[in-house]
Formats: sequence, C-alpha cells, structure tokens
Amino acid sequence: MKFMLAVLLIIFGSILVGLTSNSLGATANNIMHLAGIGCLIAAIFIAKGKKDIKHRTKKECDV
Repeated sequence: MKFMLAVLLIIFGSILVGLTSNSLGATANNIMHLAGIGCLIAAIFIAKGKKDIKHRTKKECDV
C-alpha cells in the first residue's frame, strides 16, 4: 500500500514540476513547482519509512 501511494505521489509531483502555464503567471508556476517538489519529498519519506513491527516474524526480530 505504501508503494502504491509513493508511486502516485511521484507521478503527481512530476506532473506539477514539469507543468508550466504562461496564463497562470510566474508566482503560480513557482507554487506548482514547490508543490511538486513537496510531493516528491513526501513520496521519498513514505517509501523509506520504517517497516511495521507487527508483521515481522520471530526470525527477523532475532537478527
């Protein structure tokens, strides 16, 4: 589930970073770029998050 959310955030963030519209103006383009970078950073933290301890087996905990 975390992986799918991370993939969706990466796709959405990439679109926001890559999208440029002259009709929105420079300020709106900067806000879109910042929002896209924020989505990419959030995806990195979600993907690198710690594993849930409840789902570990005894063998994994002993290592």
